[in-house]
Amino acid sequence: MYPEQVVGVIPDLNSGFMGQKAFAMVVTNYRLIFAQITNKMMKEEIERAKAQAQQQGAGTFGKWTASVGAGFNIHQRYYQMPPQAILQESPGNFEIRPELVKSVRISHGHYDPQYSHQTPNKMVIKWSGGKNKFTFERIDPQQIRNLLTPLLGTKVK
Repeated sequence: MYPEQVVGVIPDLNSGFMGQKAFAMVVTNYRLIFAQITNKMMKEEIERAKAQAQQQGAGTFGKWTASVGAGFNIHQRYYQMPPQAILQESPGNFEIRPELVKSVRISHGHYDPQYSHQTPNKMVIKWSGGKNKFTFERIDPQQIRNLLTPLLGTKVK
């Protein structure tokens, strides 16, 4: 048996009423881990980025730029963390084992020219524990399919 490794991270999955819960889906060679990105974590990451920019001699604009970019890269931390530590990082984190997954349906959003509005991409995971619905914009649906297929096979549609 091989040790568990992080294979990839899918950032900025939104769930819940009006997408108020944010997650990063960490894909390992053995399971899916959903890491909730809390406001507290975002604030800590922004402060860390500002402090790092200040140590590098950045001025006010440099610190502001670092703080703006911090939120976009918070998911990168999961490439360095052991999977079990990711799962235990926050009370909102949970896992789904591949044998419990019934299907994963991923769909492209679409652009409505009448309202100049882009609907987000969607992912629905049906598993023995229920159904989880997510919206996402920062990653192409095909990239998610490519990442999930080695673990879940034909369950990914």
